[in-house]
Amino acid sequence: MASNQSPKAVSISPERIQQVEKTVAAFVQGFTKEAATSQDQSKFFAAYQPDVEWTDHAFLIKRVGHNAVQTLRNGFVHCNDPFRAEVKEIHVTARGAVFEQLWVGRMSNDIVGKDGVVRIKASGKEFECPVCMVMEIDDEGRITKIDEYYNKRWDEGVNPSGYTVMKG
Repeated sequence: MASNQSPKAVSISPERIQQVEKTVAAFVQGFTKEAATSQDQSKFFAAYQPDVEWTDHAFLIKRVGHNAVQTLRNGFVHCNDPFRAEVKEIHVTARGAVFEQLWVGRMSNDIVGKDGVVRIKASGKEFECPVCMVMEIDDEGRITKIDEYYNKRWDEGVNPSGYTVMKG
């Protein structure tokens, strides 16, 4: 874009805004607990396209597909017990949403790989970790892509209200 041109305004219909907000809410609800029944499992998968891509920028990992996302969710929920996610802001975009959340919980259990090796040792710490996710959501309201940004040591996170303020 030339420097003398203004960016074009993007128009997002009220229906699309509602759809995206509903998808984000379903994502948060589905991700914060393990599926207890096959109905829970189906509901969890319904939020994602089968070939969904989830890029974790803290650990430099891209997960692709339902099973990879399910494995991530199960390991994360097992590790962080109790756990909840507080949605702070949802910014609807033309392709989906950017949303801010605060993870609140305790890192109470090790994350163990399929080979039985401990990948991340539980610290036992309580945490409040700010997280930002950029989601692409298709016209059917299903997540096609997630880019996730947070502190790799989420168990050391504190609520931003506790940050040091530097003026100057």
